[in-house]
Amino acid sequence: MSKPFYVTTPIYYVNDRPHIGHTYTTVLADVVARFHRMRGEEVYFLTGTDEHGQKVEKAAAARGITPKQLADEVVANYTDLWQRMGMTHFRLIRTTDQDHKEQVQRLFQRLLDKGDIYKATYKGLYSVSDEAYVTEMQAKELQAQGLAHQLVELEEETYFFRLSAYQDRLLAYFEAHPGFVQPDFRFNEVKRFVEGGLQDLSISRTSISWGIPVPGDEKHVIYVWFDALLNYLSACPANCWPPDLQLVGKDILRFHAVYWPAFLMSAGMFLPETILAHGWWLMGDDKMSKSKGNVVRPDTLLRFGNDALRFFFMREMQVGHDRGFSFEGFMDRLNADLANGLGNLASRTLSMIQRYRGGLVPIPALPDEQDQEMATRLLEVFPEYLEKARANDFHAALDALWSYLRALDGYIVKAEPWKLAKDPANDPKLDAVLANLYRALRATALLVAPVMPALAQSLWESLGHADQVAARTFHGFALDGPAIGPIGESKPLFQRIDKEKEMSELEAAEAPIETKATLDVPEIRETVDAESFFKVDLRVGRILEAERVPKSDKLIKMKVDLGIEQRTIVGGIGKAYEPDQLLNRLVVVVANLAPRKLMGIESHGMLLAASDNASKPYLVAPPDDAQPGFLVK
Repeated sequence: MSKPFYVTTPIYYVNDRPHIGHTYTTVLADVVARFHRMRGEEVYFLTGTDEHGQKVEKAAAARGITPKQLADEVVANYTDLWQRMGMTHFRLIRTTDQDHKEQVQRLFQRLLDKGDIYKATYKGLYSVSDEAYVTEMQAKELQAQGLAHQLVELEEETYFFRLSAYQDRLLAYFEAHPGFVQPDFRFNEVKRFVEGGLQDLSISRTSISWGIPVPGDEKHVIYVWFDALLNYLSACPANCWPPDLQLVGKDILRFHAVYWPAFLMSAGMFLPETILAHGWWLMGDDKMSKSKGNVVRPDTLLRFGNDALRFFFMREMQVGHDRGFSFEGFMDRLNADLANGLGNLASRTLSMIQRYRGGLVPIPALPDEQDQEMATRLLEVFPEYLEKARANDFHAALDALWSYLRALDGYIVKAEPWKLAKDPANDPKLDAVLANLYRALRATALLVAPVMPALAQSLWESLGHADQVAARTFHGFALDGPAIGPIGESKPLFQRIDKEKEMSELEAAEAPIETKATLDVPEIRETVDAESFFKVDLRVGRILEAERVPKSDKLIKMKVDLGIEQRTIVGGIGKAYEPDQLLNRLVVVVANLAPRKLMGIESHGMLLAASDNASKPYLVAPPDDAQPGFLVK
């Protein structure tokens, strides 16, 4: 018996209701699962929730309820949404499930007995916002970003995992498995991180109680990342391991592509086949975040239909890259591709078959060059779509299919079937046109069934089929085969959206975005006198050169003109700005800061930037007519 195709989403942290970021990942996993079922494979699809940790414990205490009660409340939002959206997962695992607790403790003990887990004392810096200890290099990156206030000195007894012992094994595995992380540019980031050196990983806490106790030492709670990552193992049936595809957001790639495989190597287990890191949905230039008040909830978009949201996600987002979201863009895409595109093509084709052939799909007898060209394009686009979908690139697959559908519109315009129908002498040509259009729609219904299951089924039935399109398989489908019988009743596939009306309603209801933002900033620092402040020399500078620092995804090395001299300054702004965006930019520089080394580069100065704990850094910009060297006072 062959191994089922095993696909997972990350497990979602229960500190908030699901937003479109969670929904996108789960829809992508569901589309992948449905696609592989239509390839004739058995599929095991897993999603879940991450319920332990300090943030849940604190939030529950603030409300006077237990952490489990809080988790139960939030998890209900996920289970309800996934049910309403028709997700086809086999299990939603919770890290509070008993079988998960037992699995985590079992593996912890196994690695402890092996010697890959040991107890020691940690003394160093701890990031409050990330709930994680930070290395010296990470601390320098945070300091360079002006985020040092998030760090606290901490000394705590903890259990460590010997991550450092797996650096060479990980690099060798990466070399031998070039498709382990996708896309390639994300894999390169992972490789650079490991090449920079791995430190042993703290995997327990004594400062919190909400979690899974360390077996035999219950004052320690197993840290959330060791706990959370093992969900994929806890919920896996015996015949499914290893996962074929693990979907993660780019922000948690390091945990899945470094820590997770190291745990599995230590346990002597096979590693996942592919870890696919997708980008973020952005509002403007920012990641959606509750603290910034720019979160879009799926219910707001589901008013346009489940299939509409699924299609937009797959059509719009190129996996691995960030994508900006706007409500206008959302509605424009649906109107162009579903209402004016596929919907209009289906309506025209079915009405012509009813009007000119009494609902019977003709068999073409004498196709001309134009007809043969369109028939050949179908034979080409069908395998192209399947190839791109097999590579999890549904954006490219749908783009290829919609290019073909647009070509069919041009085919109709050139053939003018309404004129052909006026003269019986044109029947062979009309038959060829109607047959080509029918076969194109039939293939389209089959191909888009994983993406838009309800719309595909409606189209399938309109084409005269009584079975379930999702029960069909791609392999062996006769693209040029005759229709099984007369077409069915034509059903509108998608109603055009009145964008102006919908935008007015959304704005009136203030539904699209949770506008009540909470600013995540520390308390105002201690008062200083004017004399102390005036010791800081702030100057206008202009960035002349900029390049990324190797082995760091945050640091950018810049040459800055201060009017009276030029300086090398290293700043932790690489996740907010690309080097070419910085050229000729005016900035404010702390000019009399003592030089220091970052990643081996001497940095002489610091750029002023604004942010809260949850946002990217925003460089403070002088007016355009300011000159390098001007004193800021």
